[in-house]
Amino acid sequence: MKITQIMLAKGFGGAERYFVDLSMALAEQGHEVQALCHRHFHGLAALRQHPSVHVTTVNVFGWWDWLAWRRIGAEVGRFGPALMHAHLARAAYIGGKVRRRTGIPLVVKTHNYVDLKYYRDVDLFLPTTADQRRYLVEHGIAARRIQVVPNFSSLSAVAEAGKIDPGPLVFGSFGRMVAKKGFDQLIDAFKQVLDAGIDTRLVIGGDGIERKALIRRIAGHGCADRIDLCGWVSDATAFLDGIDVFVLPSLDEPFGIVVLEAMARGKVIVSTRTQGPSEVLTDADAFLVTTGNVDDLARAMREVAARPDEAVHKAARALEKFKQAYAKGVVVPQLLAHYAALQ
Repeated sequence: MKITQIMLAKGFGGAERYFVDLSMALAEQGHEVQALCHRHFHGLAALRQHPSVHVTTVNVFGWWDWLAWRRIGAEVGRFGPALMHAHLARAAYIGGKVRRRTGIPLVVKTHNYVDLKYYRDVDLFLPTTADQRRYLVEHGIAARRIQVVPNFSSLSAVAEAGKIDPGPLVFGSFGRMVAKKGFDQLIDAFKQVLDAGIDTRLVIGGDGIERKALIRRIAGHGCADRIDLCGWVSDATAFLDGIDVFVLPSLDEPFGIVVLEAMARGKVIVSTRTQGPSEVLTDADAFLVTTGNVDDLARAMREVAARPDEAVHKAARALEKFKQAYAKGVVVPQLLAHYAALQ
């Protein structure tokens, strides 16, 4: 099957990572993929690794850019796909323009709670969670045009969850350094863990507008020797394999692919009860805490340190859940079945 995947953002958050992973996964299964993306997209190098991924770059100034509409329409027409799969609002809006002109079916992935004014001429909505499906129905999208398909991770799953070794307990997290990711609260909670006398370290990967504020916060707590801001994480496997506990402190997280990555690598997980993680994880396989509550986050982190055997048992359950429900080989066939139904 010839499939056009469209992503017109430049950065590299969870949605962008999904776009790259899906394009590569489809190519690995023998499909011919057009990866149509912004010319300054940060994931270009990864996309160009597979010979069956045809990378097409465009310069897009916004959803209103009519020159981009024409260029994208021409590129899609030359490729001749069976369908288009758009990611995020700009791609969905322009994909709708192309769909109206060409009749090529349009699938959209709703990575979050989207503004539906950008989602016109869509044949099939693919929300990530049941709560996102509820949102779409409440905003007037017919249930027959919606299919829930979870995110997946391309990371290789470990055979079994690893034990927590003696020595400093290493907590880690990564993502865009923006306010909603809650890294400031993670730093505050970590300071409480240190004050409890626990031998521990914290590694935070990523970058963004909050980085300087986080550096000041760390200095204010006097724990710069215990916290490492290591920059963008290009190798999630290496990052996760270098920590004991993955912490997701987000205040708002529609899904959180990083959670799946931590599950795949058999890591103990501490997460806020945000929208996405609450559908993926339970108290049986993770330490779930009240969103926005620093004291509760610190309590869970101390609990991991106090009961490492229980923590590893939870990680083992999360790993098994990943293999059964969120591995690439489980989720991609679901997408292909929905693609086929549009033919």
